[in-house]
Amino acid sequence: MPAIYLDYNATTPIDPAVLRAMLPFLGDPESMSYGHFGNPSSTHAYGKTAHDAVESVRAQVAALLGAHADEIVFTGGGTEASNHALKQRPAPARRLVPRRSRHP
Repeated sequence: MPAIYLDYNATTPIDPAVLRAMLPFLGDPESMSYGHFGNPSSTHAYGKTAHDAVESVRAQVAALLGAHADEIVFTGGGTEASNHALKQRPAPARRLVPRRSRHP
């Protein structure tokens, strides 16, 4: 019987479409290529490439959600996202509904 992975709290498999989109940035271990990595906040060429990619994805996510690109914030994880949501003032037409529960 094949194994079934049930610990999705900590990590999940990468969707094949996401992996294909990320490969240019992850590099190729066979050719020792580093890919299009870079700090998107930097002004050098590597940073500009990363910045442009992040902004392109931000626009795609905004379009998918019917939002403006400047409303989309990427975070490094759940705690950072929660802190950001709690510290920012919601738009007048929106409400923030916190839950008492948290992942185990």
